[in-house]
Amino acid sequence: MGTKSSLGSTVTFVERTDLSAVDPCSAFRELASASLDDELTAAEQDRLDQHLETCAGCRSFVDRSAGLNRRLRVHASTPDPVFVATVMADARPARLGRGGWARPVLAWCALVIFVQSIGPLVFGSADGASEHLARHLGASGLALAVGLAYVAWRPHRAYGLLPFVGALFAATVVAMVADMLAGHRTAFAEATHVAELIGIIVLWIVAGSPGWDEFVSHLPHRRSRRSGALGPTK
Repeated sequence: MGTKSSLGSTVTFVERTDLSAVDPCSAFRELASASLDDELTAAEQDRLDQHLETCAGCRSFVDRSAGLNRRLRVHASTPDPVFVATVMADARPARLGRGGWARPVLAWCALVIFVQSIGPLVFGSADGASEHLARHLGASGLALAVGLAYVAWRPHRAYGLLPFVGALFAATVVAMVADMLAGHRTAFAEATHVAELIGIIVLWIVAGSPGWDEFVSHLPHRRSRRSGALGPTK
């Protein structure tokens, strides 16, 4: 430390000292701290390991630091009510109905659709359709059967399958109505799709009936009840 006088004022300055000259182990302790965070290169780690073999003080420092680091990493977390509420709001647990009726219904639909898909897929025959088209129809039906069977086994997967099955449901209904209006098919002939429609509806129920609450909330009678509950406006 020294002083320097300039124009009647005194400025104090401190000469920087190399800490390694005072404490040769300071550099190795810095390496040890970095080692706990996996920040050392292979050469630096070898250098530290060689020093620890001969320095009991640094080994003690490493042990204490490792213990502190471990306690900081594994300490019990404090539950966050907001985070828990957000996760639970986005979670969609499977709804299997009273007595779990949805699972056997899905399994039955999957079995029926699977049997119906064998003929078109294997033999290429489906109500006058070309062999190529019949095999495509059989493959689609088989995929739907496998999906429904999987949800019957793992109901919590229902929501993930819903977009594909929902699109298939919409396309099937449109095709059925168009064929019946054009006179190409009768309602009795379209009964072959009953298992598909039932399976898709049950899948939607198991997935938590997404969109139903929003739909019901916009119905006129629900709006009138809500306004009545709020009371007359002034």
